[in-house]
Amino acid sequence: MSQAIIRAQNPLLNAISKVVCKKSDGEDYRQQYILSEATKIVAKQKPPRGAYPKGAYHNAKTILPNLFSPKFKSEFDQALSEEDMPFLFNLLYNKMNNQTLEEVADDVDSEHDKLDAKDTDSKDECMFNGKTVRDRKKKASSDHPQQARMTALTITSMVAFVCNCWNNGKQLANSITLLACGVTNRVNAFLRYIGLSSSRQTAHNALKRLSYQSKRQIGFKMMSPLEHLSLAPFLCFDNLDFEQKVHTKSLGNSNHMFHGTWGYVHQLNPKLLASVPSSKLTLESYNQSMLKVSNLQVQPQMFVPQPKEDLHWTLVLKSQIAQAMLEHVAEASDSKVSITTRPPVIDQISPEEPDITMLKLMIALDNLSQGVGEVFEAIVNQSRLSMTEFANRLQIINANLASCTNVSSLQNQRIPSNHAKEDLKNILTILGGAHTLWNVGHAIYSKHYGKNSNSQDLEKIHKATLVYCIKVVMGTKNKVVSEKLPKLPSAKLAEYIQETFDQFFTPQAKKTAAETSPKLSNLMLRLLDFATVVEGNAAMKGGDIGRLMNVWKQWAVISQGIKSLTQYLIHLP
Repeated sequence: MSQAIIRAQNPLLNAISKVVCKKSDGEDYRQQYILSEATKIVAKQKPPRGAYPKGAYHNAKTILPNLFSPKFKSEFDQALSEEDMPFLFNLLYNKMNNQTLEEVADDVDSEHDKLDAKDTDSKDECMFNGKTVRDRKKKASSDHPQQARMTALTITSMVAFVCNCWNNGKQLANSITLLACGVTNRVNAFLRYIGLSSSRQTAHNALKRLSYQSKRQIGFKMMSPLEHLSLAPFLCFDNLDFEQKVHTKSLGNSNHMFHGTWGYVHQLNPKLLASVPSSKLTLESYNQSMLKVSNLQVQPQMFVPQPKEDLHWTLVLKSQIAQAMLEHVAEASDSKVSITTRPPVIDQISPEEPDITMLKLMIALDNLSQGVGEVFEAIVNQSRLSMTEFANRLQIINANLASCTNVSSLQNQRIPSNHAKEDLKNILTILGGAHTLWNVGHAIYSKHYGKNSNSQDLEKIHKATLVYCIKVVMGTKNKVVSEKLPKLPSAKLAEYIQETFDQFFTPQAKKTAAETSPKLSNLMLRLLDFATVVEGNAAMKGGDIGRLMNVWKQWAVISQGIKSLTQYLIHLP
């Protein structure tokens, strides 16, 4: 029977339903009949039997890491909702999604009104993402269908698992995640009972299999590319303090703090390697370059920005002013004049997904040279290399400041040496970008405001100060910022942006403020210092190496006046 003929019967079925419901017990009979038919359909629909990929069963002893990949999750959700159990999924989804956007928005607003006083982290997250709490509420209402879909998928998978525990794809992934998060066995047993998780023993078996595969993967990734045998994959690591918590404490059985190191292997992009001559990626080339650097005379003019860099920094400051203007002060009523909220790109990396492999957590002494040696030994033990093979390659390491300092200290102590595995001369350490950004930002914040744990508010303070400067220029500093932003011609907004820059960021303005108003002078210094941190964060998120190096160049000068950044002054490139 064709779909058209079946659909033509709908009016007849609706008419019969109306006639039946006219009787006193007709509605109950109709619901019982529909329930019985729905039960038959739900009982008939189920995931296919057998092992993955033909079936829905995942063996913990043959599990693959792709169980946690977004691709697998998407395929699993699509199969469950469209092929295996579509009736139950659509029934649940339609029930939860049978609301208008206005009703959902009212529910979201009332919920956030209760939580806004306590939920400061969510406010910070919105501000750092360039959004307000008001934007988050609007987004939450439009995201309700996605929330309903995710909930319906979860319930459907729970039903499939309770009916047949071999339908365990999502439950197996959940059990491993819950184990890593420290969920107790008692809680996990309840989650397994309701169909959200597999057993704890299954999670341990899966972890053993995954650890074995990860060990093989690390050994493979640590091998140098055939085209550049003397160049090793990049290593990135940082110190980590993690606590092993004991839920039921007793004598000799309590919480324990471990000092360790986490990190990953970064396999270089083959296209990037192909763009560099092979002769420049050898140990000989590296040693010659380091010899030249040791004889380099550092002059102050090296840190003076070039005309191109100075012009770009001007555009950076204007873009930050423009962003504060358009978000909190006024909107453009036309597009006659272009207002740029992002500075020009200098040297942006390719937005391809990096090839990284996580290393096993390593126990090491905290911030000591011995700890660095233990980290190197742990990395070599995880790879298929000997210590001699590891030392005979050019190894570039991105690490935190303490690790970079300790490696340099070890190199100075062991050079000269007749054994390559002892002198560590082929290891080059570079400060990690995120670690440097956080510490420099915290030091700059403390320089202006004293020691304060709320240095994460730096970006908000900077933007609020820019808004004040803009309102001073506009002559509206005593007026409250309205929720609905006024609209002004784009030419007028561009004029205000230029006047704000001239009044608060030019050398002449800083010189005048230093002579007449120390308070205004300190405000200008803070604006410039905070602007470097905001730009560094934006450059890292945008993958623009050129912009980031310009910021690091400024930090090399700023660190001269901040005692807590003395070591960064030495290691900043």
